[in-house]
Amino acid sequence: MTRIAHPLPRLRAGSTATRRPGAWRPSAIPQQSCGGTIPNGQQAALTVDIEWDRPGPVVVVAGELDLVGGELFAAVLDHVRSTRPGPVTVDLSRVTFVDTHGLTPALGADVALVNSSRVVRRLLSLMGLPDVGAAQRSPLG
Repeated sequence: MTRIAHPLPRLRAGSTATRRPGAWRPSAIPQQSCGGTIPNGQQAALTVDIEWDRPGPVVVVAGELDLVGGELFAAVLDHVRSTRPGPVTVDLSRVTFVDTHGLTPALGADVALVNSSRVVRRLLSLMGLPDVGAAQRSPLG
C-alpha cells in the first residue's frame, strides 16, 4: 500500500484583535515550520492510500478533502490513470470533511465511487448527484 500524506500541517490563523481596521496583528498567528514533515503529535489533514493488491487499484482517501487536498487527490488519480488503464476505484468512507473543490476529481467518468462517508453523501445529494451508499462493495474485488 502506498501512503501519501499532505506534507504541511493545517495552519489555522487565530487573532485576539477586534474587528476594527488595522487591528489584526500578524504576531497572533501561531508559528509553525514548513519543513515538509508533520510535527510529532499532529496528524495529516489528508491521507491518500493506493491499494495495488486488488485486480484494479483502489484509492482510499481519509481526512479533510478540501481545495488543497483536492489538488493532491487529483494528482494521485492522474498517477493511477497513467500506471494502469481502466476505471479507478475510489473509497471515500474515511473522509471527515469535503467541499466541492475536493470532490471534483472524484466525479470523472472513469472514477467509480464504492464507499462514502456521511459528509460525502450529503454533498453529493446537495449537488444533485447519485448517492453512493456507505456499504457498497467494489466491482473489482
